[in-house]
Amino acid sequence: MHATRRAWAVAATALVLVALAVAFERPLLLFGAATVGAWLLAHQYLFTHHVAALDDRLTVDQSLAPGRVATDDPATITLSVDAPDGSPLDVCIDGRRPVADRAVDEADTTLTLGRGETAASTTFGVTVPVAGRHAVPQPTLHLSDGRGLFHETIERGPEPRLTVEPRAPRNVHVGAGGESVAAAYGEHDAGRLGSGLEPAEVRKYVAGDEAKRIDWKATARLNEPHIREFEAETDRTTVLLLDHRAGTGLGREGQRVLDYLREVAIVYLESARDLNDPLGCYAVGDEGLTVAESPNADLEAYTTIRELLTGLEPTAAAADATSDTSRREARTPATARRDSVALADEETPFATTLRPFLEATDPYVERVETNPLFATARSRLTRLRGSTWTVTLTDDSDRAELREAVKVARRGDDHVVVFLAPRVLYEPDAMADLESAYDRYLDFEEFRRNLAALDRVEAFEVAPGDRVGALLGQQRRRGRASGQATGTRGESAHGMPATRESGGTPTAGDTGEGR
Repeated sequence: MHATRRAWAVAATALVLVALAVAFERPLLLFGAATVGAWLLAHQYLFTHHVAALDDRLTVDQSLAPGRVATDDPATITLSVDAPDGSPLDVCIDGRRPVADRAVDEADTTLTLGRGETAASTTFGVTVPVAGRHAVPQPTLHLSDGRGLFHETIERGPEPRLTVEPRAPRNVHVGAGGESVAAAYGEHDAGRLGSGLEPAEVRKYVAGDEAKRIDWKATARLNEPHIREFEAETDRTTVLLLDHRAGTGLGREGQRVLDYLREVAIVYLESARDLNDPLGCYAVGDEGLTVAESPNADLEAYTTIRELLTGLEPTAAAADATSDTSRREARTPATARRDSVALADEETPFATTLRPFLEATDPYVERVETNPLFATARSRLTRLRGSTWTVTLTDDSDRAELREAVKVARRGDDHVVVFLAPRVLYEPDAMADLESAYDRYLDFEEFRRNLAALDRVEAFEVAPGDRVGALLGQQRRRGRASGQATGTRGESAHGMPATRESGGTPTAGDTGEGR
């Protein structure tokens, strides 16, 4: 409880009367001071009593609709107050928006409940430009008596949370060599035989096999005992390794590299949740690891990972993310050796100066080892036990680092699925010169195919579908100009080398029903 300036003025009046009574020896003034003081104390007691009673009876509620929106999309907060027996005090309620809300007009968030009134409500909108989970703070209640002597401020009511997701990019293409690849999720097997539902093979009975496993139909058909084996089913541990360094900010707002990679990651998350598969998530920025969630199949773990994914933004290590000067391609030892051999017979000053640098492989090793993606793969993924599917989502700006990270992730019998964003399809001005863009895309496609050729590795491109279509149209025009027919054996319908990989790989449009 707090006294207002009016209450302090009344108290000062009583003190003045006491001083005058003493100074002028007038007992009547003491009686007046006592009367004023008693009146003030009585109102203080009544106010305290009314606040306590109202605190027990008053119900404040606020709700959000909808509870999940995209950035800059509006949501509505409904604020209501209920006092069943009427309010003995004047109540003014200030509704509050999330801290990150863009709106500044607070006029429509105020709700008033006068003395004797039983209920009131209001609605106001919120617009949040920042992805993540934002709490709506409790409303602030200002209680005051009718004479303006005392007031109290309390906070009451629920704190609903508004989930704000980044705007999903449209026309997401996931594929290989320009062709969309969509493989449905299904019950995944463990790569071995055992108990399960899917028949695998029929074999002859051998000593030690259980009699209950005999396939009597096959036995009657083949005139000797046979056993039917089934695929052994198991949970699949999936780990998301997501790159959100400065370079993933390339592209228009809402259509950046990170936006497309995030869509694919969320599809995997939804599928893992539907199948109750353990899911982990590691994210890397320019300074290193930013998210570290070990594989877990708890419902809370899926919710936590989704919130972390939606809140990720490209890190700001580089002043100009579109130029991506911080992530240049490292020369591999094999490339250095080839260049060294080419310069071996040259005796020019240039060759003499350059040859020692090409012969040394240490700079390559140090360059890759200090990169966040490779460092995270080596330090985190190697700790995991059991069969793991690592889903790596990044761009093609540092191919040497990605290649080495994939090699680390596929240790043992683990599998790696790489979703790779070709930067040429995200640069705003790249499509102005389709000839040059197509040549760069062919270079990317060669790198993607080399990754996919590794044992237990699948590699797919993630890009805006309209831009992929534009490049394929350029390829068809090239084919007609050169007189070559497209769609021949060993090529896709677009003239690209056939690179359809199979496996449990979703597209961003999948709903996650089965893998």
